[in-house]
Amino acid sequence: MEYHRDRFTDFSLIIEDQNNNIVALFPASIANNIVSSHAGLTFGGLLYKKRTFVQKVIAILSAVEQFCLNEGVQKIVYKVIPYIYKSEQGEEDQYALFMNDWKLIRRDFSTIIKRDTPFVPDRSRRKNNKIALHQNIEIQPSDDIVTFWNLLNNNLTTRHQVAPTHSLKELQFLMDQFPENIKLIGGFKDGKMLAGAIVFLTPYVCKFQYSVNSLEGREFKVLDAVFLSIINENKRSYIDFGHSSENDGKYLNEGLSKFKFYFNGEASVCDFYEKDLTANL
Repeated sequence: MEYHRDRFTDFSLIIEDQNNNIVALFPASIANNIVSSHAGLTFGGLLYKKRTFVQKVIAILSAVEQFCLNEGVQKIVYKVIPYIYKSEQGEEDQYALFMNDWKLIRRDFSTIIKRDTPFVPDRSRRKNNKIALHQNIEIQPSDDIVTFWNLLNNNLTTRHQVAPTHSLKELQFLMDQFPENIKLIGGFKDGKMLAGAIVFLTPYVCKFQYSVNSLEGREFKVLDAVFLSIINENKRSYIDFGHSSENDGKYLNEGLSKFKFYFNGEASVCDFYEKDLTANL
């Protein structure tokens, strides 16, 4: 988070037991007396050791609530870690949220592929892949982040009137800092990048963070070929296509979700909870 620390006021907490042993961490930021875990991260929530008894997690969450209340915090927003990213802990925190009367305020819709069964994409995706290959499209890793970002920025500003979440400088910084965890895969014709995708890699998940097709790339179905190449070559337990919902999960981008669905994807959600600490004062 160092690259964008100037955007957020940190409010991360270390939770200790009566013997001063660390039992949990709570990555968080604060703005306008509202604590979010964490506004600078896709998801957050409590981090605790594997096989922590659920009653202890309830007590930890209660302690976080009381500390925040004592500090003048009005609300806490909690982003649940999706199960595909949980390498250690279970879902004790979600039960603790329920027991402590937290309110579900948002549910983001994502599409994932589980790699415990053979990957068989829809026939339309296979057809598009053949179209790309017949055009002698080459799929390969690339370090040309400038060309990719310019394609991405032009596509987002022209079609959706928004900018990429990360600036070119930020994206380059992240790729330099984590060369084994952030990769750019491009689709090229005669040396020209027509489409590409940036993936974030964790021990268990390959996540499509950004992807873009140029006009020529759309004609030759290059992005389909890029996606299929990445999926086929990646052996992690899950492929995460990212969110297809907007407006706090209340609007589903059907075209985007269908595109992902036809790669043999299925639904996964990322939940957000909120608690008003002043409600009972």
